[in-house]
Amino acid sequence: MTTPQPWTSLYRPIKREDFVGNKQAVEELEKWIRSWRKKPPKKRAAFLYGPPGIGKTSVAQVLAREHDYRLVEINASDTRNKGSIEETLGKAVKQNVTLFGQKRMVLLDEMDGLSGQQDRGGVSAVSKIIDQTTNPMILIANTIEENMQDRFRAILKKVKSIEFKPVSSAQIVSKLEYISEDQGIQVHPDVLMEIAMKSNGDLRSATNDLETIASGKKTVSPDDLAVIGQRDRLDSTPNILHKIFTSHDFREARRTINQSMIKYDDLYEWIYENIPIVLDDPYERLEALGALSRADIYQKRAKTNDYRLLKYFFDLMTGGIAFARKNSKGEGYRDQLNAAIMGAGLTPSLISTINVPEGIMVKPNRWLGKEIWAKLNTGLRGLGARWVYGKNVWILPYYREPQAKWRFIHTYHARRRMNSVTRQLAAKTHTSSAKARHEILPLLKQMIRNNEAVYDDLSTWMLETPDKKLGHLRYMSFAKKPSDFVSLENYSEYKQREMKKMIDNITKETETDLSNIERWLNDEKKNAKWNM
Repeated sequence: MTTPQPWTSLYRPIKREDFVGNKQAVEELEKWIRSWRKKPPKKRAAFLYGPPGIGKTSVAQVLAREHDYRLVEINASDTRNKGSIEETLGKAVKQNVTLFGQKRMVLLDEMDGLSGQQDRGGVSAVSKIIDQTTNPMILIANTIEENMQDRFRAILKKVKSIEFKPVSSAQIVSKLEYISEDQGIQVHPDVLMEIAMKSNGDLRSATNDLETIASGKKTVSPDDLAVIGQRDRLDSTPNILHKIFTSHDFREARRTINQSMIKYDDLYEWIYENIPIVLDDPYERLEALGALSRADIYQKRAKTNDYRLLKYFFDLMTGGIAFARKNSKGEGYRDQLNAAIMGAGLTPSLISTINVPEGIMVKPNRWLGKEIWAKLNTGLRGLGARWVYGKNVWILPYYREPQAKWRFIHTYHARRRMNSVTRQLAAKTHTSSAKARHEILPLLKQMIRNNEAVYDDLSTWMLETPDKKLGHLRYMSFAKKPSDFVSLENYSEYKQREMKKMIDNITKETETDLSNIERWLNDEKKNAKWNM
């Protein structure tokens, strides 16, 4: 007896007329495929991204068949690490034609399976293979544009990015009507509309829902909808944050954990970043931060003791934040925006702000000059804004991405200089780096800012080349033993090479430290009272 196919397989697109929605995306992909007719185009891979269940893989399969390509399908989730990707994908892209002379096209599906910590260089390996391929490559990921920059940074400049959007409810209803008629089932129109609305643009899940309630029946009424519940559909992070901050129902807020397209650790950082923006009432902000701090405690304990404690982390991170908001109007961004404007030496009246769907549009009312523009640009970028070329405006998103990573990048060189200063101080005062940083350095800063003579003496003292004794290197241990070499002479040469490497590293570190100390001293001189 033949097992009946699932409806999602039975009604999977096999020709162009079967496509539902995303007409523009299909045309873009087909245009890119045609560009391979004469020679490989500048961008040798197409990156199809969008929510799951909207036909990305099916479109690629149908178009490959229509353009006479033999499609080689590889699932990225099965080849997560760098080595397996280079072996599997590398072989596929180097074979131009099949044994029968048919052209090849490579499809790498579920690229989002490479974005976690387990990928071990998977995305970077794909990036290198794109440069080498002589076949069209199609990459597919169940993601949205907001998640792409960090997850797929290594490949984005090399690919033709094509967005597939959720299918409209009307288009889903039309497809479900066709399936119902083909199966000889009478389905009430309200049922089809309800399924379409619940699917949130996911045609595959809508087809599954219809099969669940209609399979084996001749008629389907609205009463049959009780079989399917409200599914947790993946949603964009701004929408998830909006649900959390505006919800008055604990279960609704809590459900966002399963709806988020990002990991709960990242969602925590998004919530923390946006609390000062949404909760402009200081007491409500305090209550929300209290809930978030308790959530953090539960998360740390869950990782070390019992993962069952994660449920309290989820409760506080979502419901605790939702219930904290009572009177806030969500205009906390205005204070931060005004601070950035005044930090650049301007008054808020010189800058226009307009609400647009993407966020707050910030536009200068006149030419600011390069220096002031650069200061304002730095301040606004610190708030998560981006400059839109051509329109000459900044767009500040309503919910901004966590800025912690960018703050670390921005302060990288300052932190390196500080490490060099504290390392030198610790060596000269025979104490720990921590004590030098927290106890000695603050006192020295006050002394050199108030007295030029102290600054001169300290500069000479700090820039003296430290006498690092290297005699101990003769007694250092090595990775290899004498028994690993043919003769003691070879072992002696190996030891000398290793010692030379160590001496070179120490010399390079010393030079870097002295350069960083000199820059730190110059910065302190600019802030000194006697230099004003």
